[in-house]
Amino acid sequence: MNIGQTQLLKIAEKNYSGLFLEDENGERAFLPKIFASEDAEVGSEMEVFVYQDDDKLKATTEKPTAEIGEFAVMTCVQALPSGAFMDWGIIKDLFIPYQEQKLKILEGKRYLVYVYVDEKMGLITGTTKFKRNPQYEDLPFRKGDKVNLIIMGESELGWNVIINRKYIGLIYTSDVYKRLFPLSDEVGYIKTIREDGKIDVSLQPEGYDNIDEFQQVILEKLESNYGLLYLSDKSEPEEIKQELQMSKKNFKKAIGGLYRDKKIEILEDKIRLVNEGE
Repeated sequence: MNIGQTQLLKIAEKNYSGLFLEDENGERAFLPKIFASEDAEVGSEMEVFVYQDDDKLKATTEKPTAEIGEFAVMTCVQALPSGAFMDWGIIKDLFIPYQEQKLKILEGKRYLVYVYVDEKMGLITGTTKFKRNPQYEDLPFRKGDKVNLIIMGESELGWNVIINRKYIGLIYTSDVYKRLFPLSDEVGYIKTIREDGKIDVSLQPEGYDNIDEFQQVILEKLESNYGLLYLSDKSEPEEIKQELQMSKKNFKKAIGGLYRDKKIEILEDKIRLVNEGE
């Protein structure tokens, strides 16, 4: 039985209180009636998440915000001297022992949590202590891949981020073109996978293949600003960053394409939207 993971299990027994689900090795987990369909039949399969409760294996059809080996932002629902209980989307809260708290966890606050199985106890556990920029092997990414990010926090080099809930990466300060907030969600792009297994991420795609996104941002800004935008290829990078949340390099590529498509006019200190028929 893979505790802390979503899996397909077979219905082995059915009674008034719920279902007993079984894996291929005959190990069982109990699914309470509240999560069981009335027309569930013995022998059929169900997709469930398996967890521990009072030394027993239980199952739920609820979806946790993170499974074993994943990160998620969770809210503390109860803080005790021994540890904290976190809401992770299922009926039983996730426990973070006091010694696994980087800073003391406070009730009602949100934290970035990593879920793992404690080797000594064999229990699903949470922690807010994890390495920054760890080294990975056999990463499932290629340069340019679009990924989902959770913003961790700022460092000397930039911002540490969680990639697709499983990997820690870094956005260098030079690649940050918008205001970021810890624990917020963002979309990013794999920039570099280093030889040492560390991952660099960008908030914007690179190259002409992805320039359409920047062109759309500029067009929307022009349309909301009466067809004028007081930026040009002579503008300072910081001005462009503040106004459009993109680099000067991508701005120049985007307006170049819009100009060739006769959608804008490039003037000395501004760009102007070209109306249809002009």
